[in-house]
Amino acid sequence: MRGFSFCWMPDHMSLQLSLTKNAPNVDRSLLIDGLKALAAQIIVIHHLVSYGPMAAAAGVAVPDVVEWFSYYGRWAVQVFLVIAGYLTAQSLCGRETGLSRPWSLVAKRYVRLVWPFGVAVTLAVVAAELARFWTNDPILPESPTVWQYLSHWLLIHGVLGHESLSTGVWYVAIDFQLFVLTVLLLWSSQALRWSGWAPLFIGALTVASLVWIRTWSDWDNWAPYFYNAYGVGLLMGWLTRRSDKALPWVRLVLLSVLVLISWQFAMTLNGRLAVILAVALLLWVASFPLSYVTADPTGSLKSLLGLVVHYLGGTSFALFLVHFPVSMLVNAAQDRFDWTLPQEGVIAMGVAWLGSMVLADVFYRYVERFGTKLSRRIG
Repeated sequence: MRGFSFCWMPDHMSLQLSLTKNAPNVDRSLLIDGLKALAAQIIVIHHLVSYGPMAAAAGVAVPDVVEWFSYYGRWAVQVFLVIAGYLTAQSLCGRETGLSRPWSLVAKRYVRLVWPFGVAVTLAVVAAELARFWTNDPILPESPTVWQYLSHWLLIHGVLGHESLSTGVWYVAIDFQLFVLTVLLLWSSQALRWSGWAPLFIGALTVASLVWIRTWSDWDNWAPYFYNAYGVGLLMGWLTRRSDKALPWVRLVLLSVLVLISWQFAMTLNGRLAVILAVALLLWVASFPLSYVTADPTGSLKSLLGLVVHYLGGTSFALFLVHFPVSMLVNAAQDRFDWTLPQEGVIAMGVAWLGSMVLADVFYRYVERFGTKLSRRIG
């Protein structure tokens, strides 16, 4: 298979898998890619056990597993939100240069997101139409209008109240909104010469989201509703900017936010808050120079496990985008051929998962990376 090669290492008499040609760069944090890989897998399984005849049959075979992923799998989105904020902070926070042209940053982000997203939505529309020959299961979205389809490419489908053409597509629009809002906050602070106040602005919005906005269900298509997790990631990522003069403020604001989240969790036992705290703690530990997940004393970045983790983390967005079209087709086949036995549901779910992994690899190499190249051409 292209991109995968096996090489014999005579010094260690061990077999290594080389993923370097098509996998993402291996200089990224092993922890971040590991978290992204794990969260993506949980979300995919959550969707597989939640929709269609495949889920119904598998629920009879392994009810406890299906119930666990169906309920708790939703929490994995918080991992992506915290990490998205963390990576945004590393590239933007504490940098006076780079924010002078905010709309260029926004345009780059839009192209990088919308190209793979739009292609994935198109795949979902085509898959739904093909699946309709074999099933009328509610898992299939209605055939879209032109405006509904275009609204997905514009990332405004949620705010317009349009039915989603694939599962989980709300997240991509929210990710873009969160980035735009953060860029505007940082740029306006710098333009007004209030750069030192930027951590306080971000902290205030994070607290407002935690205490009030996340309880306003009408706001679930807008960035402030999700800023609680994203803001924690931003502040945690800002700590890696060790030469930034605003760091004392960042530490104070972050500590205050984490104390508030801990108190809210103690009062409500909300699992989403626990996930936010856990990811923030792991990122904090990873910020130390001698941290196991960054220092890599055993050379795991070059090992089979390290390469696999980086590969799965790097292709996690592609997997998130393309698994639902595969799921629709497998559900349609199961309905058409009347695979209703519990074990058949489990097998179908395995086929859907494997098909999603294969398609994600192709999608990452030929679609997502092309979108990244397009975004870099924007001045």
